[in-house]
Amino acid sequence: MATATISIDWEDFSQLCSKYQFGKFTEPINGTIERQTNIMLDLFDETNTKATFFILGKLAEYRPKLVREIAARGHEIALHGQNHVAMFTLTPEQAKQDVATSKKIVTDIIGEPVYGYRAPFFSIKKENLNLLETLAELGLLYDSSIFPMSLPRYGIENFPTKDALYNLPNGDQIVELPMTIATFLNKPLPVCGGGYLRLLPELFIDKIFKNITAKNKDSMIYMHPYEFDSRPIDVSTNYPEDSQYSKAKVAALNFKWNLFRSSINGKLRNLLQTHQFTTCYEKATIIKKRNEAKILSV
Repeated sequence: MATATISIDWEDFSQLCSKYQFGKFTEPINGTIERQTNIMLDLFDETNTKATFFILGKLAEYRPKLVREIAARGHEIALHGQNHVAMFTLTPEQAKQDVATSKKIVTDIIGEPVYGYRAPFFSIKKENLNLLETLAELGLLYDSSIFPMSLPRYGIENFPTKDALYNLPNGDQIVELPMTIATFLNKPLPVCGGGYLRLLPELFIDKIFKNITAKNKDSMIYMHPYEFDSRPIDVSTNYPEDSQYSKAKVAALNFKWNLFRSSINGKLRNLLQTHQFTTCYEKATIIKKRNEAKILSV
């Protein structure tokens, strides 16, 4: 039976702006991540939905109470790494340290084990698939980092689109929950993320997911906190006038991040009300119990 999953890459927009502009993480802008997280949690309560939150370690360090609140509301806590860096830019040792650090921080906060991981920027590609072995060695049950198509920044062309258990070269096993893609005009089309939900018309989204369900295919939706914000995003609060970003650049970024963002809550509410969603852990556990492992080869 096919299952649908809703997941949140829990990171703070202002923190990441600071990291990529100034090379360091700063305190999240007061009240923003709290507001965004509460909007998500209330929507999930309203629609009786349990989600998986992939927690960024650097944000968890600043907002441990919020991580505990997410867990207390019945949602799964998983890992989004520590420093939000593309994993294919790190050595194997650095990549392992990033995941291990975030795992310790997050498990110490919630007092419970975690079972899953999603790489920032979906940055498990063909050249660093060995990271799956590292995740298994760290005791994780599943990964959800692979886009099964080639995109400018990430993705693995022709990677299997179905959720599956894989035998790894080191003798371990891991469940992979890839991102959902659809087919349009005989070409693969990414449809599962917040950016795609912002830009695609609601009727088109509804048709896509009804078609996925009719074909008994698994599906995965991923979102970010800023996409739920009830207030417009203004990146000028993160980029001062003496930064490399001109006023025109800031205006372009504001347009990009705010375009159709107000439509997301309605579109997502419709999906949550018309489809049954589960957590990544629940899905991965079912797949693991089947014990129908495949050999990982790309």
